[in-house]
Amino acid sequence: MKIFTYGQYIKCIHTLRLNAVMQLAEESAKYNLNQVEKKYSHNKLIKSILQDRKEATQFINQFIKPREKIKEEGLIRYTNSYITKKYKSKEADLVYKLKNQDIFFLIEHQSTIDNNMPYRMLNYCLDIMQEWSRNKKMGKNTSYPIVVPIVIYTGTQKWKLPKNFREKQIGDYVFERYKIDLEYNFIDINKLPRQILLQRASMFSYIAFLEKAESRDKLVENLEIIIQSNQNKKILEELVNIISYLLENVLEEEIQQKLFAKIERKVGEKDMDRLEYLIQKLKEERRRDIQQGKKAGQKEIAKNMMSINLDEKIILQTTKIEKEELEKIKKEIAVAG
Repeated sequence: MKIFTYGQYIKCIHTLRLNAVMQLAEESAKYNLNQVEKKYSHNKLIKSILQDRKEATQFINQFIKPREKIKEEGLIRYTNSYITKKYKSKEADLVYKLKNQDIFFLIEHQSTIDNNMPYRMLNYCLDIMQEWSRNKKMGKNTSYPIVVPIVIYTGTQKWKLPKNFREKQIGDYVFERYKIDLEYNFIDINKLPRQILLQRASMFSYIAFLEKAESRDKLVENLEIIIQSNQNKKILEELVNIISYLLENVLEEEIQQKLFAKIERKVGEKDMDRLEYLIQKLKEERRRDIQQGKKAGQKEIAKNMMSINLDEKIILQTTKIEKEELEKIKKEIAVAG
């Protein structure tokens, strides 16, 4: 298990004057995100699953393998997403910490290759340390935190980047001992055997199994394998959520219904009635989100049209908003002005 300690943090800040290093790196860093995308997109599956504390606990125990297994009640969500000050456009997916202990788990999901990943992970770890120390009174007996950095990779190209930041620094044997030693834990979904993933029987392992699909047809086949090999009703219920919401734009309605029918045969008619209600509710929420997004977009268009003094009739006909709404927009513009 790879960790980042406060001692390494102090070494970064004081010995190497890291602020200057960061500034130089920011000026020269270029991201190589030209990797070919998969034929379908369901990258939010990983983050969605690991937002659940139980799944995050299972993931850490199964893939990071701490000396003592973590209990679900012993893991707490530190923040929804951790955005570094140095990387306004980059954010770590998830941060958890152990209850009553300053041990953090930083989880980053990558579906593409970012050549600057070692530097990004260093920044995330440093920012967690800085936030932790902000309200701390440092004394000689202070015990400093540990960060466990984790990268989950689901891309199609081979990951050839170094796992340790020191490997990205200048090679100079005279100053070798001053290099920053930060190594992140790397989990390549492509290298995990399909059978092992099915045997582990957690939602993360099943999602990893789905991520191995190279096409939509293979995705459907993998979903069918999970349904067929599973007796856990909670997991089957979660599959319903995934199919009806996260994969809604990937799988046609007919395919979704066939998968639901297979799940119904596994869970029984009584439980499926409850799941069908859940499906309907999820789809209604989805439609409502889309409608709210459209309404917000129409309002913004109306504002832009008013700013160039277009006739009200044209604005109403183009945006399809109500006249009362247009009056509200007028007042908002007047107040802002």
